[in-house]
Amino acid sequence: MDIIIGSARHDEKGRYSGGVVGDNLQTSENDYKGEVSLQKFYVHSKGWNILRANDVNLANGLAFCMALACANKHIGYDQGNRLGAYTYGVLTEKDTEADCSGLVRACLKQCGHDVPDFTTANEANVLLDTLLFKRLVYKPGMEIYNGDILVTRTKGHTAIVVSGNPRKPTKPSGKNPYSEPTANIKKGCKGEGVKWVQFELNRKGAQLIVDGDAGTKTDLAIRAYQKAHGLTADGVVGVRTRRSLKAE
Repeated sequence: MDIIIGSARHDEKGRYSGGVVGDNLQTSENDYKGEVSLQKFYVHSKGWNILRANDVNLANGLAFCMALACANKHIGYDQGNRLGAYTYGVLTEKDTEADCSGLVRACLKQCGHDVPDFTTANEANVLLDTLLFKRLVYKPGMEIYNGDILVTRTKGHTAIVVSGNPRKPTKPSGKNPYSEPTANIKKGCKGEGVKWVQFELNRKGAQLIVDGDAGTKTDLAIRAYQKAHGLTADGVVGVRTRRSLKAE
């Protein structure tokens, strides 16, 4: 199984400041290209610290929120506007920017934890001070889990694992009160079946309004979930996507 991580990487010119607002490299929500994008896990030359959430539900939420950010073409890279995604959220429909640490902070905020600002130089210490995480030093062969935050051991880069070894929720999050759809759900659909999908995505950290209207944000959340779970990221909730949503 490939370990997949997500992060804000660089602007459309391969630089770290001054680019055009929004993600100008991503050609669709389904690919692995982009200023903010997914990639296979790699060992950074500076080494990784792993910040592992004590709460499994927080870990799973972080994984999904980073997948949302990587699928959102409105979020690009610029150190000069590093708090854009933090300000507008990972589901923003306004073109904005982030850098790697600003995007991790935006994911934490989306999960309900508005932590103090940090850069990769002090990220580990700031997050440890919240008492939400424990720190491990990555060694070859170590298991990597969904929602693990990776930060270089000295100033450099940070990312979140969106598809690693699964972590089971520690407590039930409540039975879905809506009826599971029997027909496919996609952008433009309305009704009880859409509410079921929105409720299930919210279990993963999407924080959608459960209104039964499959608009742009719901479509983005569906595609992000599909891409992070090895499903065809077409925005259509069919049998395979429903089965996956129910299994977690």
